[in-house]
Amino acid sequence: MSNCGKIDSVKIFIEKTTTDYKKWDLGESPWFPWFRGEPSSDTPLVPKLFRKKYQDDYYENRLIQHFRMRAMAYGKTPHRDETDLWLFLAQHVGLPTRLLDWTEGSLIALYFALLEKEPIVWMLNPFELNRLSVPEEKSGRSYNIYALTWYSPEDKRIRNIGSENLNAAWRDDQGGLDLPVAIPPTYVHPRIPAQRSCFTVHGKKKESLCDLISGKDIIKKYVIDGTKSKGMLDELRTLGVSRATLFPELNGLAKDLTELFRPDLQ
Repeated sequence: MSNCGKIDSVKIFIEKTTTDYKKWDLGESPWFPWFRGEPSSDTPLVPKLFRKKYQDDYYENRLIQHFRMRAMAYGKTPHRDETDLWLFLAQHVGLPTRLLDWTEGSLIALYFALLEKEPIVWMLNPFELNRLSVPEEKSGRSYNIYALTWYSPEDKRIRNIGSENLNAAWRDDQGGLDLPVAIPPTYVHPRIPAQRSCFTVHGKKKESLCDLISGKDIIKKYVIDGTKSKGMLDELRTLGVSRATLFPELNGLAKDLTELFRPDLQ
């Protein structure tokens, strides 16, 4: 799963991830790999809501119901019944949910990883992850492989895996699939397109995604040399990846300029 040695430059990171994802041979799939940057952890790739310190009393339904009740006072929100959009929005503004953030941009994931003391970047084959939940659909052209959350098949015997795990969040954890599902989100918040965001959504099993797909060639791990973070962040800035581009709001601009001109005030 892991690459050999620590990565200490943007150039090497690009070379390693590109080499690895080409080995997956995604063919004509419109999906490229997804990436996630996070700190090194003994429970990697677990949604915040299901991490050990919250696991016994995470009150998922209470959280999202109260978020939906009160969020309308703060600006534009989805229609009350668009429960998938509510979860996308809640995740992006920081509410603990069963979603994990991913991005289609490898350098975006690298940026977020470099903000941590012990940075890790993960690369996921979302297409093959979803195939584990619908193994009978071999063609790879099904809406289920692409997991559209709003699609309702005419044949009611077919389960839309894009909705199964999301719906469980609103039903006191009833239903859902065993494995997480990879879903491309509706753009309901400005940060979602800016960060090229996508999500995996956990279902019945709350363990690390790494453990749930152990033995499958679906995920890769890249250990980044944290002592080189400053230089790599400078490289990313020249490539157009910075806080202001990823958080297209005034506070993102303010933090970006502070990092540039007065890093001692961070």
